[in-house]
Amino acid sequence: MVLSCAMNKMERITKFTCLARDKCFVHMKTLERHISFNLQEANVKIRPANSNGLWCHILLPVILIIYSWLDNVSTLYKIISCISVGLLLNSILFILFLSAASMVLKEPLYSGCIASGFLSSILLYVFLQRDLWFSLTVSILSMWLYIYLLRVFLVKFDKTFTIGEAMISAQAVVLFCAMSVIKFFFEMHTDDEEMEFIGVIVYTILSTVGLIVTALYVLTDSQRTLQTLTYIVVTAAVFVLLMLHNILGADCVATILNYVFVERDRYRLLTLWLSIVLLAVCALLVRTKLAVKASTVTRKTFHVLASLVFLSGVIYDVNLMTLAAGIGLGVIVFVEALRKSGIEPISSALESVFLVYCDEKDSGVLAMTPLYLYLGLAFPLLVVPSREGRELELLSGVLSIGVGDTAASWFGSKFGFNKWSDSNRTMEGTIFNILSQIGTVYALQLFELLDSEEALLRTVFAATVSGLVEAKTNQVDNLVLPLVTMISIQSTWIML
Repeated sequence: MVLSCAMNKMERITKFTCLARDKCFVHMKTLERHISFNLQEANVKIRPANSNGLWCHILLPVILIIYSWLDNVSTLYKIISCISVGLLLNSILFILFLSAASMVLKEPLYSGCIASGFLSSILLYVFLQRDLWFSLTVSILSMWLYIYLLRVFLVKFDKTFTIGEAMISAQAVVLFCAMSVIKFFFEMHTDDEEMEFIGVIVYTILSTVGLIVTALYVLTDSQRTLQTLTYIVVTAAVFVLLMLHNILGADCVATILNYVFVERDRYRLLTLWLSIVLLAVCALLVRTKLAVKASTVTRKTFHVLASLVFLSGVIYDVNLMTLAAGIGLGVIVFVEALRKSGIEPISSALESVFLVYCDEKDSGVLAMTPLYLYLGLAFPLLVVPSREGRELELLSGVLSIGVGDTAASWFGSKFGFNKWSDSNRTMEGTIFNILSQIGTVYALQLFELLDSEEALLRTVFAATVSGLVEAKTNQVDNLVLPLVTMISIQSTWIML
């Protein structure tokens, strides 16, 4: 009798769950359809995909919120997390407004900024006990910048972003800008002197690259010459030296060189990285000269090479890897700016490389897939607050896109026959995706290169989640999979 009641109760719960799932699915489809119609009405051309990726806006705020809850993070980290809550609400309101009318893309409507800004302000004022004017100013300006960037990404850059990808990109830019401004003007420092030293260098280089990109953007056609580019680069180099001299002292160059090349025999790791970079550049040049369009498997080779750099960096010297990742990001943004600058012969040469290696998702104005790859690998280095015992989270990008996505692409194209519904991905590729991530972590533990509590069990769960998302999503894997993997690993800290 008791068993029969329990089974009936279980059956009712299952039916209720299925009904709720079906209703949510119907509502999401309706929302997607309304948004697609309003995008077409506003003549906004997003990246071609079967889905707008509306779920993506929750990823980055959730990661920051969970770390603020689980870890003993700095005050600056908590401030950024509070701002991310406002960005999450702002994203939800933007989706609702866009589903109702296209006006949100045509007119500067900022009612959502005020509501979400007040939410962040309340969190900063009540929970972190920050000054009221500070809370209001930082929050509302961040929300305004977010909506401005989101509109620019969708309206100005045709076929470059889906809505979800644009939201993640805009959130990342806003949070990085907020963190940089607060850190600079309010002198919020941590007790980790080495990370403060790295932060100074990275912030200086990235801000300088931002100024270079701005200068290239405002040039007239007659000014787009090699001579003008030389002036800009030299001026930027002088600016970097002056900034570092002012912050780090008169011997800043010697200090940096000693840190990079002398301390802890880092020249060995740098030699490995340089060899991998040279190998990648040679492969690019040879393929470009042959003018042979790269296949998906060929492109994944660069995923492996990039992942080897980050894997070795996280395992052997995570701080040096953080410094190199920050500088590398500046280099990638600078190269893409040169490609779009119209300065010959540099732009044409870079465009030739791009045309050989671009894929179907690089259909827009900017080459976002390579940038997403780099950011996906480097992102954990920025957001994981505590490095001790968190190597698995630091490797979330390496595991999800460097190992899993690459393995799925190769194995699925060779041996895959059974495709998922509404997807060109194969079930065989997904299974190999999951197994390759688990195998990589097992190998790292076997050779005592990874010391993380219950790493294998956590990897089984995270790899399964990321593998299934990779099989079903239409968003750029390089952008969303590292975030999904990191959330999955975070959730294991709560469950286990």
